Amino acid sequence: MNNWHKIWNKKTCEVNIDEDVFSVFRSLKIANGFDVMTEDGYYEAFFQDFKDMTDKIHASVGTFESVYEVGCGSGVNLYLFNKLENITKLGGCDYSESLITLAKDVVGVQDIRILDAEEIDTEEKFDIVLADSVFQYFTSPEKGYKVLDLMRRKANKMVILTEVHDQALEQEHLDYRRSQIEDYDERYKGLDKTFYSREKLLEYVASLGPEYACEIIKPNNEKYWNNRFVFDFYLWKK
Repeated sequence: MNNWHKIWNKKTCEVNIDEDVFSVFRSLKIANGFDVMTEDGYYEAFFQDFKDMTDKIHASVGTFESVYEVGCGSGVNLYLFNKLENITKLGGCDYSESLITLAKDVVGVQDIRILDAEEIDTEEKFDIVLADSVFQYFTSPEKGYKVLDLMRRKANKMVILTEVHDQALEQEHLDYRRSQIEDYDERYKGLDKTFYSREKLLEYVASLGPEYACEIIKPNNEKYWNNRFVFDFYLWKK
């Protein structure tokens, strides 16, 4: 078990599912660890991020009827896909038992399981297969690329990776964290992030042949400190 795994296994929160959609979203986002270095409008900006993502899905592949999320955590995205997009075929996995329990309670579907990302099956297909702010927690880029290919094989229409840490900005990211958090190296010892090369992702897509297209997008979230160091990756069948 890596150190990130230990941390995520401790995450949970109390959620009142009778609250409005945004309030439930905010609680689930906090359970997923988005409660550091916040500012006014922080959660509203992430709520808009979700809407921007669904706009991109519709623009690229049209309608969709099912979503599977790798590293679904508290189920926040699955919850929004159900409430805002009326998607009822939902599934997901995560290695945190506490977060999976929360996700099952909130989303109300049973196809949410405790699994490592490398263990997802590719037989049951979903239109959209998503990993939101997950790939940086894998132990190596090689594992990330393996999971990406599993996601591609599972997706009927599109694969989405959000908050992929940009390898070209790794040192800049580290310098910023050290400037903002006292004793950063000691506090985050053993909790390194994994960074990915845009070029390698493009090479991977090219290897798939002309059936696939992709786009690398800079997230448009000025409220999130990490935004400057990451990118979103969309891969879809033409």
